[in-house]
Amino acid sequence: MRSLRGNDQSVVRVLNRNAIFNTLHREGPLSRVQLKERSGLSGAAITGVVGDLMRDGLVEEREGGVSSGGRPPVLLAVNYRARSAVGIKLMERRLEAVLTNLGGEVQRHLQVGLPDHRPETVVRTVQSAVEALLTQSGTRKEQLMGLGMGLPGVIDDRRGVCVHSDYLQWHEVPIGALLEEAVGVPIALDNDVNAFAVAERLFGHGKATSNLIVITVGRGIGAGLVANGQLVRGRDGGAGEFGHVVSETGGRRCECGKAGCLEAYASEPALVARARELASDLEITQADDLLHHLDDPRIAGLLRDAGQRIGIQLANLVNLLNPELIVVGGEGVRFGDPLFTPMREALREHSFASLAVDLPVVIEPWGDEVWARGAASLAVSHAFDLDLQEDACTSAD
Repeated sequence: MRSLRGNDQSVVRVLNRNAIFNTLHREGPLSRVQLKERSGLSGAAITGVVGDLMRDGLVEEREGGVSSGGRPPVLLAVNYRARSAVGIKLMERRLEAVLTNLGGEVQRHLQVGLPDHRPETVVRTVQSAVEALLTQSGTRKEQLMGLGMGLPGVIDDRRGVCVHSDYLQWHEVPIGALLEEAVGVPIALDNDVNAFAVAERLFGHGKATSNLIVITVGRGIGAGLVANGQLVRGRDGGAGEFGHVVSETGGRRCECGKAGCLEAYASEPALVARARELASDLEITQADDLLHHLDDPRIAGLLRDAGQRIGIQLANLVNLLNPELIVVGGEGVRFGDPLFTPMREALREHSFASLAVDLPVVIEPWGDEVWARGAASLAVSHAFDLDLQEDACTSAD
């Protein structure tokens, strides 16, 4: 356990506040005695910080503790209704926007058209979306903990900068600062797959896990990696470019300009292109058209090949990270068993020893709202450092 004894007490107070909120979020309602045991904080720190959180409405008391002979203890719980967060997923022609409470529950949801990808257009559209969400829900701006946005590309979350995005044609765009100036709330920015991973870690299938792989299959292929409870972002936020691992040396040309990437074989645009080459007699112009030809052995074989390629590379991740859970999301989940049965088989065939035995692989139903909810989770996690581990609690007697 780290100790900040001797450091500035206001910093200690903030860290302890986050640690207590995190503990209550992770473990549910606890008595003050249980909270002291779980957090490792002193009784005085518990009393002071819990008082602050209750005055802010973020923590509430509940009846219902188990009695050991006297009056049942009062339990402390997070009041998830006390604040809100906005989540934005930036898409090709629109923004998906949600207003959530602190528990990630969606309160309002809307879509706003996006005429182009210029940063000033995106900022203006986000500002309009936030105003609409607040108006529709009757939420005061003061209740917003922050705004999270997930977008494709290499994102430096610390600087709030889109380092590079082929999809948006952005390079070193300080989108975080631009949004904060326009909207007037703290901004949490990350790659959209990382945002999805954060939502799964905080509120979804991965809530009880510390080691998690989230992969998405659709317009592109990406991965969100959680190791020891921490989201792995890498030096510049570029970790998780799963679609650009090499699937075949010297193979098909990828949109990134290199050859043989997994994305050149298994992304939706690649599947469409390959299907047109294999079955020129079929009317295939978009990914949805493949769903109408699943009985065609050429299309079935194409999806099987793509699933195997994803599974092999997923096995490499399992061998490196030894996760407790894998979650698969994205538009591509609608292909179902023709894609994911071969993926599961290849994953288990190529994983080392027993690493994939009894490893759950969950297919998350697709919905843009889920991704926007993940972006809102970024704002909540940034506000309270919800990815802190128990051994990162501070001590202040």
